[in-house]
Amino acid sequence: MPPKPKTLKPIRPNAGVGAAYERDLIALIDEMERAIRSQLRARYRKVEDRITQDASPAAELQSLMDKLTERWRSRFNELAESLAPRFVDRATASIDRTYKRELDRAAGFTIQFRPTEGVTDAMKACVNENVLLIKSIGEHHLSEVNQMVMRAVAHGGDLGELTDGLQQRFGITRRRAANIARDQNAKVTSAINKQRQIETGLFESEWVHSAGGKHPRESHVEAGRKRLRFDVREGALIDGERIWPGQLPNCRCSCRVILRGFNDK
Repeated sequence: MPPKPKTLKPIRPNAGVGAAYERDLIALIDEMERAIRSQLRARYRKVEDRITQDASPAAELQSLMDKLTERWRSRFNELAESLAPRFVDRATASIDRTYKRELDRAAGFTIQFRPTEGVTDAMKACVNENVLLIKSIGEHHLSEVNQMVMRAVAHGGDLGELTDGLQQRFGITRRRAANIARDQNAKVTSAINKQRQIETGLFESEWVHSAGGKHPRESHVEAGRKRLRFDVREGALIDGERIWPGQLPNCRCSCRVILRGFNDK
């Protein structure tokens, strides 16, 4: 039996980088929750007795929601423009450190990475995607809250029902933010790692399945079990399409770089 090929350890998303990203998102969401809940409760309490009598409570509450939406949309836009590039920079730096360390450990390679065009383009694409996602968190949440308030007014809901609804909605938004942070950490790692492999001429990899998800894709489990080999320039052929580890939503897979010429027959 021929010896197994020499490989690098899989480069996985940096948990600390992902946690910091999630922490910044959740901090702004929590701040928004406190402000919106406080102001809506105070205004709703004042108009609650008039909700079924005339249209002015709806107008007052809509005016308040317009102001809250403008304010928090602006805050999320500001966070997106600062957090996205910081996150991608930190993730890229972590990937480069790990890749250099593995190359030195496994093959004695010493390399200094530079901001090449390929990596720069990949980083810009990742930043743009993250900016849109961060903005969408605030936009989607504010839209849902606005609809919730108007439904409460239309159906004569009391303050307790509205408060419970707001709490549930904030829980959904927090979970979505956590999922975005985790998923984007995997996607950035996948994109930058792919470019670094190409630039170092190490094109061949084998698929490594992560057992961390609750609902793994069976095809990804099978690819990991079989140590599916693929050219990183093309992606792995799975389910009829070329993909990379960590590319699909909630995919936590990674890959091992195969070092050609080191006991690989």
